[in-house]
Amino acid sequence: MEIYPYIDSTIIKNYESDAIYGALSNGRVFPNYIEIDVSGNDKSKSSISFNVLPGKNVKEDIIVKKYILKERYIEAIFDRNYHSEMAQSPDHLIFLSTLVHLQKMIYIYLCYEFGLSMKLDENEKLKIWPTNLNINMPKMITKNEDISQVIKIKNLRKTGPKTYFGKCESSIDNIITISADALIYTI
Repeated sequence: MEIYPYIDSTIIKNYESDAIYGALSNGRVFPNYIEIDVSGNDKSKSSISFNVLPGKNVKEDIIVKKYILKERYIEAIFDRNYHSEMAQSPDHLIFLSTLVHLQKMIYIYLCYEFGLSMKLDENEKLKIWPTNLNINMPKMITKNEDISQVIKIKNLRKTGPKTYFGKCESSIDNIITISADALIYTI
């Protein structure tokens, strides 16, 4: 198993070329199983900040260490930082953070499957709009390090020249589960 440097790597560029060639020759080609090390890179961070009550802010950062990609699958290993001004609020993974991160992971995965550049600091290549979400959170996740979020793509179909419809299932540390449907537009 190889671990690759961040997404800007030449090796990733070669995988992108292979995927594009496969797409153009009508064959579905996925790059080999890859791991992308994003630790220490500010592009690996997703954040949310909100307030439930005035002056009682809640903030959480998800800092991804690595992404693992293979056919119809992406996994992220991440740490998190939680801050709350709410009284007696336990340090726990906020489900909204997992939704934001799910969208980022789907974006990265679809770039991988469609043979698009996975450089997150380039112009957007896709728009993803969730149409149906189901969240099951039987207990809180309170750990701060090495949390795993897995997404399995269950269905992805082309609905027009630049549009797709997809279904996925996600789990966070095998505790929280999310099923989602989404419209996807290529730009």
